[in-house]
Amino acid sequence: MLEQILWTATVTPFTADGSAVDYPSLENCLRRQEQSGNGIVLMGSTGEGLSFTDKERRAVLEFACGLNLKTQLVVGVSSHNYYAALEWLDFCKDLPLDGYLLTTPIYTKPGVMGQTRWYEAMLNKAAHPAILYNIPGRAAVRLHPETVRNLRGHERFQAIKDSSGVVDSIVEYKTVAPEIAVYCGDDYMMSATAAEGSCGLISVIANPWPEATRRYVKHCLKGGKIPSRIWWHACKAMFTASNPIPVKALMKDMGIITNDTVRLPLSMEDLPSRQPLLDYCERIVNWEAACEL
Repeated sequence: MLEQILWTATVTPFTADGSAVDYPSLENCLRRQEQSGNGIVLMGSTGEGLSFTDKERRAVLEFACGLNLKTQLVVGVSSHNYYAALEWLDFCKDLPLDGYLLTTPIYTKPGVMGQTRWYEAMLNKAAHPAILYNIPGRAAVRLHPETVRNLRGHERFQAIKDSSGVVDSIVEYKTVAPEIAVYCGDDYMMSATAAEGSCGLISVIANPWPEATRRYVKHCLKGGKIPSRIWWHACKAMFTASNPIPVKALMKDMGIITNDTVRLPLSMEDLPSRQPLLDYCERIVNWEAACEL
């Protein structure tokens, strides 16, 4: 069972030239989430999963599994190649994972039945529970509510991550499949989606702020309002360039990772300024300290 209220879509740190994974920094990232009690999503879009070679992807997953983390671990399945996705699921089946994040196939823009048959094949192959990922900004098509209705009885289909940027999707998914958990996938939307039935957050901002973000999620799930909209502004600052450019910049400045390298076609040169990230980091730290008083 996937039981977390907060999952962190972790970054993948690279060496300075981007040619290899920085494993000491990666372990530091994963241990920080473990210590905060957050679930981990590995090699999703925040983890630049599509930029890996197959050899790298396997090595990163085996490394993470070898850490024996005392928290739940989910791995991304983001290929739009049907046979490559099935091969990846086959490789994962004997590893100590807790689940998969199955991304809506990108670029091809499948309709309801194309999505349904794709996900049926993935779910039938899956050895662990699955979260279906609605991310129309990257996939160019949404996870259709009709697809969710078609799949709702599958034993491996346990949750949805919704990164649509609107609450309408959560309402629609909960209408057609009320027993399926829906996670907010946009950090700044957590408060709004909690009011419509989201069960938690799959987060980017928890990378630098794992404990503070956990408090933020709990606060939202209880119906609390965030003073001065600090979290809304902090989340917006974290997306002033394509994810994960800003979050990696901040994590390097905080000393969490050694390099802020991203792989092409992403470039750190597209980040307008690091200063807003640092300013809101200070405000989040002060908010967290006030919560502890």
